[in-house]
Amino acid sequence: MPKQRLYMRIYQAKLLLKSLFTGKKSHDDFDWDLYTQHYKGELKHVEENATAILQPGDYVFEKSELKKLSQTKPLHLNHHLLYETILQLNPKSVLEIGCGGGDHLKNLHILQPSLTIYGEDLSAKQLTLLHKRHPDLTAKVQQHDITSAQLADWPPVDVVFSQAVIMHIKTGTNHRTAMKNMFRMSQKYVLFMENWRDHNFVQDLLDMKAKGELPWPTLYLSSRPYVGTNLPYIIIASREPLPQYQSLTSDEELRKA
Repeated sequence: MPKQRLYMRIYQAKLLLKSLFTGKKSHDDFDWDLYTQHYKGELKHVEENATAILQPGDYVFEKSELKKLSQTKPLHLNHHLLYETILQLNPKSVLEIGCGGGDHLKNLHILQPSLTIYGEDLSAKQLTLLHKRHPDLTAKVQQHDITSAQLADWPPVDVVFSQAVIMHIKTGTNHRTAMKNMFRMSQKYVLFMENWRDHNFVQDLLDMKAKGELPWPTLYLSSRPYVGTNLPYIIIASREPLPQYQSLTSDEELRKA
């Protein structure tokens, strides 16, 4: 049995046992206390066809493009688009929400060593995995629940981003609280790479801005497609217009992908 399926079956078995013993069921997509078991399977799945952890010299960012140099497997398309977009914005500091095993933090450091890198995750087990996968990672990481009112104790950063995190938050309006907190921690940009059918991301952001729930005085929404396509797959929220990207006004535009 492939390791990916093995990890996922172990997670499902543990979830079943926990629900039987406690009588409780998570309203989110995952039980976050057990999620690391499932997450390991996802990592194995990525590693089947893509490079999960970059080494110096695998890729270079030049002329606003992320270019592959070595014979290693290519990055997953989502990760390529995410890293390239972040680097195009030329930030000095980056914070990942739901940093998991730390691969994105490590890869961004490899691609741009001058970046100040931060990460936070709800699960202590995820952060234990991060330290195991990247013992030499030069990033400040902290356990923190992005859906809580209390924010992580560090200064605002240029870019705050999530990748496949907000889409899994399904308890009440916690996903909106998470997004609000992302804006409170960002000075310039907030990026989302999610499944656009799990929430109405664009409408939620526009609603929160109209109600004065976002701390920014202005809000501009843009998107970027996969290279070689016109399919938008990432939201870029900014304080200033970004004419180099596609203007984004509705969730329907995202769901073309």
